[in-house]
Amino acid sequence: MLNSFRALLLIAGLTLGQLVIAAEPDSFSNQYVSSALGFRITVTHELARQEDGTYLMQFHAKSWLGEIIETSLLRWDDEKELVIPLTYTYKRRGVGRNRDAELSFDWDNHTVINKVQDTRWKMDITQKVQDKLSYQLQLQQDLRDGQTQFTYQIADGGRLKSYGFEVVGEEVLSTPLGKINTVKVKRSRENDERATYAWLAKEHHYLLVRMQQEEKGKTYDIDIRSARINGETLKPFN
Repeated sequence: MLNSFRALLLIAGLTLGQLVIAAEPDSFSNQYVSSALGFRITVTHELARQEDGTYLMQFHAKSWLGEIIETSLLRWDDEKELVIPLTYTYKRRGVGRNRDAELSFDWDNHTVINKVQDTRWKMDITQKVQDKLSYQLQLQQDLRDGQTQFTYQIADGGRLKSYGFEVVGEEVLSTPLGKINTVKVKRSRENDERATYAWLAKEHHYLLVRMQQEEKGKTYDIDIRSARINGETLKPFN
C-alpha cells in the first residue's frame, strides 16, 4: 500500500499540464487517468484567470489511497514572455504522513519564503526562478518559440533545483481525442535511474497527451481523457 501511494506521488511530479500561450494564457481544465500497481488514479489540471489579472493553476491527483493538491498563483509578463510565480502550495493527505508546504515569492527583494509544516526559512532567488507548477507553463512557451532544450531553476524543498528537458522526437498517438501528432520531450537527469517522458500535441497548443516514468524496471503512465479550453470541450481531432 505504501508503494502504491509512492506511485501516486511520482505521477504528481510528472504532470506538465496544457497551456495556450499568446498575449495571455487561456483557461483550461484537463482530466487524466492512470493506474499504478492496479489502483486507479484520477488527475485534474486547471488554469483560471483571476479578477486581478493573475492566474491560479491547480493540480489534483486522487485515489482511494489519498490525494495530492498543488496550486500556483502566478502572473504572465507578456513583454518578456515569462511566467512569474507568486505563491505555491502543496498538500498531501492519505497513506503515510500528511505534508503541507507553502512558498511565497518576493520579487522586489529576490527572495522566497519557505514554510514546510511549522518551519520557515528564506532563500535568495534569481529573476527566472519557477515553482513546481509554473515552470510547466514556461516550458510550453519555450516550445512554441522553437526551442528544443530547456533548463529551469525550481524553488523546491528550501533550495534551487535544476530541471532539464530536451525534445527527442515526434510520434502519432491514439487517444480518446483521436490520433494526435505529438512532440516527445524527455526530462534529463544526471546519475538518476529514472526516465521521464511527455508527449505534447504539436498542432494543439502543446496540450499534454501522455506522461510516462520508468524506474527500476517499472513504468507509470498518465493519459488524457478530456480537455476544455476557455470553457469549450475539445472534440476528437481528425
